[in-house]
Amino acid sequence: MTRPELLVSRCGSCTVRYLPRAGPCPHCGASNPVPYPIPSEGVVLAATELLSPSQGWTAPHRLALVELAESVRVLAVVRGPLPEAGGRVAVTRDGEIYLAETDVPTR
Repeated sequence: MTRPELLVSRCGSCTVRYLPRAGPCPHCGASNPVPYPIPSEGVVLAATELLSPSQGWTAPHRLALVELAESVRVLAVVRGPLPEAGGRVAVTRDGEIYLAETDVPTR
């Protein structure tokens, strides 16, 4: 099954890739970002589970730092069990929140 791609920004000047955001390129300061698709699958660098999260979030609240293609890193809310470092997850975007799905088959 092919997963959908995730759109990130690519600077039109220095070509660095980063998560879409308001403002100039975080690397060179240019203001000409271009939408750039990358695979939505990534590797978990670290994960944690909060048993007493901030108001408005349910416990347990799981977070994972995920490295995607092009060295783009994202902090995502985990849906499913807490993944281990080195595990693979699929990342999607829901408004301003990134979500990590743990049901990615191993290759």
